[in-house]
Amino acid sequence: MVTIGLRNESLASGLKKIEQQTSLRFYYRKAEIKSFTNLTLPEATRTIEQTLRELLQNTFLSFRQVEGNILIERKIAQADYEIKGRVVDINHQSLAFANVMIKQRATGQLIQVAQTDTGGYFRLSATEQGDYLIRISEVSKDTLSLALTLGDIKTVQLPDIILFESTRQLKQVTITSRRPVLERKADRWIFNLNNTIMANGFSLFEALQVAPFLKVSDNGVSMVGKGGMGVMVNEKIIYLSGADLTNYLKTLRSESVEKIEIVTNPPAKYEAQGNAGLINIVLKKNESLGWRGSVSSSLIQRTYSSYNNNLALFYRSEKLSSSFTVNQSNYRSIIKESNDIVDKLNPILGSGQRVTTSPGVQAGLSIDYKLNRNNNIGFIYNLSDSKSLTALNNKTSYHTGTGIDSVLNTTASISRPLFTQTLNTYHDLKIDTAGKKLSSSVSFFTSRPKIRNDFVSESENTYASVRNNSVSSYNIWSIQSDLTLPYKWVTAETGVKFANFNNGADVAYYNYFREKFLLDETRSNEFNYTENNLASYVSIESELSKKWTGKAGLRYEYTTMDGYSPTLQQRSKRSYGALFPTAYLLYKATGNDVISLSYSRRINRPGLNFLNPFAFYSNIYSYSVGNPLLLPSYSNNTEISYLYKGMLSFTAFTQHSSDVFSSITTINGPSVISKIENYLSQDNLGAYLSFNRALFKWWDNSTSASFFFTSSKSKIQNIPTQNGTSTSFSINNSFKATPQLGFYLNYSKNLPSTSGNVYTYSQSNLTAGTSLKLLNSNLILSSSFFYGSVTKYDIRFSDFTQTVKTDYDYKTFNLGLTYLFGRSKVSGNNRNVLFDEKRRAQ
Repeated sequence: MVTIGLRNESLASGLKKIEQQTSLRFYYRKAEIKSFTNLTLPEATRTIEQTLRELLQNTFLSFRQVEGNILIERKIAQADYEIKGRVVDINHQSLAFANVMIKQRATGQLIQVAQTDTGGYFRLSATEQGDYLIRISEVSKDTLSLALTLGDIKTVQLPDIILFESTRQLKQVTITSRRPVLERKADRWIFNLNNTIMANGFSLFEALQVAPFLKVSDNGVSMVGKGGMGVMVNEKIIYLSGADLTNYLKTLRSESVEKIEIVTNPPAKYEAQGNAGLINIVLKKNESLGWRGSVSSSLIQRTYSSYNNNLALFYRSEKLSSSFTVNQSNYRSIIKESNDIVDKLNPILGSGQRVTTSPGVQAGLSIDYKLNRNNNIGFIYNLSDSKSLTALNNKTSYHTGTGIDSVLNTTASISRPLFTQTLNTYHDLKIDTAGKKLSSSVSFFTSRPKIRNDFVSESENTYASVRNNSVSSYNIWSIQSDLTLPYKWVTAETGVKFANFNNGADVAYYNYFREKFLLDETRSNEFNYTENNLASYVSIESELSKKWTGKAGLRYEYTTMDGYSPTLQQRSKRSYGALFPTAYLLYKATGNDVISLSYSRRINRPGLNFLNPFAFYSNIYSYSVGNPLLLPSYSNNTEISYLYKGMLSFTAFTQHSSDVFSSITTINGPSVISKIENYLSQDNLGAYLSFNRALFKWWDNSTSASFFFTSSKSKIQNIPTQNGTSTSFSINNSFKATPQLGFYLNYSKNLPSTSGNVYTYSQSNLTAGTSLKLLNSNLILSSSFFYGSVTKYDIRFSDFTQTVKTDYDYKTFNLGLTYLFGRSKVSGNNRNVLFDEKRRAQ
């Protein structure tokens, strides 16, 4: 029910008022409704259907509902629907001259009568959407009836229709036209998860594995060719990454998700930081009032056992929406690794293993309160309390031309307690009934990571017991405001944001002498860093015509930096500003075919820990060091994509990056030193192909392949670069054995690749899983198996090659149990605010 009244207002204004009181969205051609002004409608409470009938009476317009959307369109000149199929017998032999008729299901009005041809094929047509009944008959065969609903898809291909001998009873089949799995908008891809087998009975973490462009693992979510990425729920960023993010995704059920929006080139509204892309998880609307929740537990078996427990509670009333989540876990893993530095004369070969135990608790509380029809306020609070304990054993052998010169054995006990808190507050103001909105927020993040590294390094002639501690303090806060202004022909967005970073780091190096640790001031350091970022943006989007849509934006960011080391009496200050344009153009061809073009400029600022100029030691000879003079890198990105019938997509892209920074290894006698430097410029040319389709009613397939060509140039003479390629592919299959039982089988492989001075060896992953629903689908049993090959790469310098090989103990078996309770359609507060700066502190 809606309550509206109009007084000399336009039809567009009336539709906006309905939208504000419901979860429905209206779609129409502005040219068709612009002439309907000065409408008057007495204020009253009516059904949506009654309201629309009164608004559209005496016009040439009609309305129809497609899922959560209302389409306003002309009553005449609608496009024809075409229904195609083939009739066969029980042996799948074609039946010629079978009678086929179609009539309206509600009125019984006959629409068309046809006969199959000699191949058993037939074609029928209808002029409008709705419910129809198709009847197929043939002498000596049972008559078959099919209930058919015509929706968005104009051409419906029916599966082979089998007519049995006349002793069989009448069959009835229901077929519903659905939205394509993959759609394209101006600035994003739309993956309609709700139209796949993974839409029911799985966690969102499992369901994301079949989405195009994405790579999903227990270590996080990334985008093909872009590394890590940001994750949003209903257009609001989630401030989690890595294992914390995957734990959160496991608390969400695929049943609550409508679609997943994949943003490969983020528009001007979002931070220009990074080049990782975004995904937006859109939850289903029209949800009930009351409580719902879930509790789950899983066992993870690798070499050692681990466990993960989750509780999620959601509450919704007329004005209040809230959610509470808590995760408790204890992961234990063993990592085997080797790090070999090979030159012509004196190779250094290292190998060892790490056993890490990581207990932790994460919790989140969010509350949204509707003050009145036009004002919402709320907050989101997240905390994480974890501790990583690592026992390390490492052996490093130093070689000369005649053999082993010496062997250094290192044992270490590393403790990493970490406590973080994030608080976000916001206010949303609806300015008018046309959809104008002002959103404001304040965010704060604090973290106190501590590292205590006690190690003993000993060889035949050397013994050293060392304590290398690092204590850091991160404080980040931001304030932002975003204004949305929809007009008749264009929608404009503009906003401002200010962010402040404060980082203090204290690195202390102690030598064990006479039964106590003594501070070595020459290897200890304090470092304080402050950064301010000011940003503003403007963006416009317009439907230029029925087939063309354009969007363009411009973002400006200005940064000031101040890094100071009291130990070295060294200060580094710098400021810079840059413009970041974005542009999108979309062309809708015939049917579901779409061509799009996009451009964006991005910046990648270094993480705060990269800027500390002092050393952190892994043994008495090896250490890593930051660089306070590190510059941000910039990239220019273009994409052109083609989507064919909502199932096959092809994307070609280019990327030019300058001042790319990474770790550089140098050797000074027995010392191995790693330092971050800006040293690369890169040009990437690539393509991505994906196929998403239901092969059968019980089998969905998602297959993708990507190819990259990289041309690199180094600023540093002893770092040679090579042009190289990278190729990968994945095959994901989802199966539905029964409404309660589903399973999936996924395989991916990365072929050998070269980028800059890094050569990466091939790597592959295999995942299989099942899901069984019991107790009216409230109890879900799941299991999965994962196998991944080791990671290996070469870093090539002019006088040596560094080879790193890591076995992450990838062979994994998961056994999970989830129980759902309460009202299944209740949603809590999924509101979040943009606070991407936090990711640089991790």
